[in-house]
Amino acid sequence: MATHIVLLRGINVGKHNRLAMSELKALLTDLGHTDVRTLLNSGNAVVTTADADSAAVARRIRKGISDSFGLSIPTIVRSRAQVEAVIERNPMPEEAEREPSYFHVGFCDPAPSQERLDAIDGTTLGADRIMVRAGTCYLWFADGLRNSPLGRVLSADKLGVSMTMRNWNTVRKLLCLAGP
Repeated sequence: MATHIVLLRGINVGKHNRLAMSELKALLTDLGHTDVRTLLNSGNAVVTTADADSAAVARRIRKGISDSFGLSIPTIVRSRAQVEAVIERNPMPEEAEREPSYFHVGFCDPAPSQERLDAIDGTTLGADRIMVRAGTCYLWFADGLRNSPLGRVLSADKLGVSMTMRNWNTVRKLLCLAGP
């Protein structure tokens, strides 16, 4: 059995894409997942399944959400081991420790191209920083996300990929929820 961490993008933000975590949990169970647990109200879940293929799990969940709720929700799934590796290869550990709510991980599908990354003008980011390791974006919002220069770059879709962000505290909590 494989443990996967499910990350839904853009649900329960404002009036659109509303999905109660109890409904998500029921759907994940109906799809055959066991040990289903959710975290917060923003589309985080941990599931156990016989399928070790994270991409296949993501496709089934995305289709299940579409079929059951009529929502088109970008869905990224990573194995427990993949999320553990994301934590281990963090290139900005001091920032993550100092202010974990300002440090985010951007889970991408697919990985952003080097061409797209090179097109970001670093001189416009102020103290914000982005570093990419193994297709995962590590994002430092020096003064928080709200008025961040890096946040404006990301909202302009300069990376050209589907990405969902979680702050460092949430990433660590999800790994703990996924168990040993």
